[in-house]
Amino acid sequence: MRYISLFVLLMAPLIAWAQDHENKDIKSSFPQDASHSITTDSDNNAYASATIGNGFAYGKGVVGDRYMEGRTFEFRFGKEISVPAFLAEKFNLHDAKLRLDLFHFNEGHPDNNHRDGFGAQMVYRKPVSQKINLELGLGPYFSMNTTTIKGVELNEAKLGALLSVAALVDLNRFSPGLHMRYALNHVSMPEKHSSVALLVGIGKYFDKVPARIQSESYSNPIWLGITAGISQTNHGVSEGALGFSVEAKKYYGNHWGASISGIMEGDDEVRVHRNGVAAQGWFVQPLDKNWAASAGIGPYVAMNKRGTNNHQLHSLISFQVERYIDIKWKGFVNFSRVTTFTSKNDRDLFRIGLMKEFGI
Repeated sequence: MRYISLFVLLMAPLIAWAQDHENKDIKSSFPQDASHSITTDSDNNAYASATIGNGFAYGKGVVGDRYMEGRTFEFRFGKEISVPAFLAEKFNLHDAKLRLDLFHFNEGHPDNNHRDGFGAQMVYRKPVSQKINLELGLGPYFSMNTTTIKGVELNEAKLGALLSVAALVDLNRFSPGLHMRYALNHVSMPEKHSSVALLVGIGKYFDKVPARIQSESYSNPIWLGITAGISQTNHGVSEGALGFSVEAKKYYGNHWGASISGIMEGDDEVRVHRNGVAAQGWFVQPLDKNWAASAGIGPYVAMNKRGTNNHQLHSLISFQVERYIDIKWKGFVNFSRVTTFTSKNDRDLFRIGLMKEFGI
């Protein structure tokens, strides 16, 4: 399941790049009506990148083979933020940019430590030549580590930090804003092991980003959708299970949304057969007229028929890439993490879905 997720995450910026080329020759398939504005802000570009690589873990709790087995990957998206004039003058930031990124980072498979998670970074970018930009990013990293301690397999949730240094090498001859991304990621986790990874991949700045506004087709539009995919319990003896969900989502302004979902995770026939209801708040970043990336987080109340059979409160964290099909339809790929905070039965949900706009 992780390989499927990796494939989709890595394909997202490439698809957007291909779409950019397509739009140069033919009219965009996204309808130019009141459902989206084409008003842009070239000083606040959207950003997305996907990278893969390798590295190693070191420090407390590391035993056996400490290398990540080439399974390290990262997906991030974000938006440049304006630097106040007085700060730009004081710190000589006239040719530098600041960006706020959200990311999912997987640290691969060192022995007995399969850690990944989600986080946010403030990123400082500065050009060093016409073809190369350097970036420095730092921010909180909420991780989940599947590990065995004293013979018991656990899902440890910890809050640490991710430091990233990256070189962006211009590929503008293929598409404006396109570049190769070469990055070094360093994870620091209090009282747990650290890691270092080298990653390489592709990234893109998307200027002329459309602003999301409500459709005039309905006075109070809401999106309804259905998804299906694989649920993977984060324990070594568990297999993937087929799962489904239904969702209602409403957008507020250009970048925000809220949703409620009924989730049927599926039965792995060993540890988890869980169903429940989740509410999430979303940050949405349009990338171009057709594509958007988003991240959501919120509470998830569910009952595990292979557990206590009582309702329990968990969290649901999601990353999503979506594409509009026409005015009122869109398809999407969603990767979510159910975090139980009980050191067991955390789960990855990989889903593909379809949504339609309705009025109420």
